Amino acid sequence: MRSGKQENGAYAVGTAPLQSIEGGTEYDVQIQFADTTPVTVILDTGSSDTWLAQSSFQCVDETGADQPQSTCNFGPLFNGTFDNGQIANENFNISYGDGETLTGVLGYEDVTIAGIKVTNQEVALVNYAFWEGDGISSGLIGLAYPALTSAYAGDNPAADVPGDTVEYNSIFTTAINESLVAPMFSLALERAPSSGGYIAFGGLPPVSVDNSSFVSTPIEVLEIVDDPQTTSQYSFYTITPDGFTITPAAASRRSFRNGRQGIDVTSDFPTIVDSGTTLVYLPDELAIDINEAFEPSAEYVEDEGAFFVDCQATAPTFGVNINGTTFNVNPVDLIFQSEVDPTTGLCLTGIQAGGEGPFILGDVFLQNVVAVFDVGAAELRFAPHEDY
Repeated sequence: MRSGKQENGAYAVGTAPLQSIEGGTEYDVQIQFADTTPVTVILDTGSSDTWLAQSSFQCVDETGADQPQSTCNFGPLFNGTFDNGQIANENFNISYGDGETLTGVLGYEDVTIAGIKVTNQEVALVNYAFWEGDGISSGLIGLAYPALTSAYAGDNPAADVPGDTVEYNSIFTTAINESLVAPMFSLALERAPSSGGYIAFGGLPPVSVDNSSFVSTPIEVLEIVDDPQTTSQYSFYTITPDGFTITPAAASRRSFRNGRQGIDVTSDFPTIVDSGTTLVYLPDELAIDINEAFEPSAEYVEDEGAFFVDCQATAPTFGVNINGTTFNVNPVDLIFQSEVDPTTGLCLTGIQAGGEGPFILGDVFLQNVVAVFDVGAAELRFAPHEDY
């Protein structure tokens, strides 16, 4: 689709389909490096780097022991270098929230997504990975703010100091600075087995949505303890919901908050809106309440470190309250039929304990809304995603 400014000065909208992977636990999109064959990458609003795995990369396990490349389970590997040059004395080093880690080199490349060609973008090629891939995606595209980029001075990742990064412009920031798109993008995720939904740069995705139903809430600065660059600038797409609503599947359950038929929880904690995270992570007590509200109740499986429930259980009504509007999550998104504990035979629930945070609204929430990430207005907007 055409992109960039039109002759009349207005911005065009670039739209790309998404692919739902592994039962809706991940969403992928196609991008193109230079003029090579398009590759599929994970779409992640919770990070800021764009990278591909090189054909010669070293795969390791969580201890750092060598493994066959197939263990990391990437899609097609990138057999090339940076067309616009590698960056000397700089390395790529990132750890994701699930423990996966990657290191590599950085350089400049032209990257195209949704018909939008971003020239001379700083990207990474991964040469060392502890990764649990989907067998389809060859890398990742991060759409958050520059404060979360993961470049470090020097060529030895072992010497990198957490938080002491060399900040650079993420791909969406570069697209804005080059006046390729208006400073916003939007997501309409669709649960499996649908095609996956859409991302749209500079406008709305091609799905049915009532424009009058959008509500807005400001993007907030989220201070991360080990990253001083986040104390005074935007990093994640962070909001503070008004609260959460939970109605138990069995309203007569006496063990649920002393017999109350529902709970309205006022929220005072920042929460990241993150397409790269499957589940919703909330404060422990709140997550326990929600998991208790399944019929039968979910249980915490120590070996898995997560809540699981009977795969045929009835889920509670769970809603996220944003600026006076409640966005209910479809009950089918609260029980993952594809994620079964081999010991108990129970299914993973969509709401998990987030410890001390950061707390996250992942795909379980995003599948139920059309979400607009309006960087120019420093706000997120949400509307109900009509049933599909």
